[in-house]
Amino acid sequence: MSQISILYRLQQIDSQLDSTKITLKSMEKELSDNSLLDDAQHNLHIAEQKYQAELKLQRESENKSYDIRVKIELSEASLYGGKIQNPKELQDLQKEIASLKRLIMTLEDHELEAMMAVEESESNLVRSKEAMQEVEGKKIERTAVLNGEKTKLLGQIERLESERNAALPPISAPDLALYEQLRKARNGVAVVKISSRACGACGATLTAAVIQTTQSPGHLVRCPTCGRILYPG
Repeated sequence: MSQISILYRLQQIDSQLDSTKITLKSMEKELSDNSLLDDAQHNLHIAEQKYQAELKLQRESENKSYDIRVKIELSEASLYGGKIQNPKELQDLQKEIASLKRLIMTLEDHELEAMMAVEESESNLVRSKEAMQEVEGKKIERTAVLNGEKTKLLGQIERLESERNAALPPISAPDLALYEQLRKARNGVAVVKISSRACGACGATLTAAVIQTTQSPGHLVRCPTCGRILYPG
C-alpha cells in the first residue's frame, strides 16, 4: 500500500474518531444536564411553600372566627343570664354583640376565600408533584438509553484507536508530522480525495499536471489552494 493510501486511511480513521468523540461529548453533556429536573424541583418547592402559606392563613382566619364566636356566646350568656340589671350596660352589651355578629360575617367571607385559596394551591401542588414525577421518569429512561449508547461509543473509540495505532508504523516521520500539522490547521482534515478534478475539501479545480503527479508513488501532493494532501483515489 502506498504512503498516500495509508495516510488517507489514517484520515478516515481520525475523522471517525473525531465524529465519535464529538457525539460522546454531546452525550455526556446531556447526561450531566439536570436543568429540567432542577426546574421541576424548584416549581415543586414554590408550590409547597405557597400551599403552606395559604394553609396558615386559613387556620389564622378560622381561629379568629372561633374567638369571635366564643366571645359572642359569652356576651349573649351575660345578656340573657339576668346578672346584668343596668339598662345602660345591657344596651352596650347588645351593641357589642351586634358589632361582633357583623364582624363574624366578614370573617366568614375571609374564611371562604382562604379555603378556596388553599384548594387552589393544593391543586397546584398536586400538579407540580405530578410534573416532577414525569420529569424524573423521563430522566431515568433517557439516562438508561444514553448510557447504553455511551457504552457503544466507547467501544467504537477503542476499536478506532487500535486501528489508528496499527496504521501508524508504515508512515514516515516527516509525512506523519505534516499530516498532524495539517490536521491542526485545517479543522481535522489533512488528506482529501480528489473529486471531479477538484479538491474534495475546498473545491478548487486541479490542473491535469497536479492530478497526474498525485499518481506518483512516494510523493505527496498538496492542494495549491488549501494546502491539504491530495488522494487520487
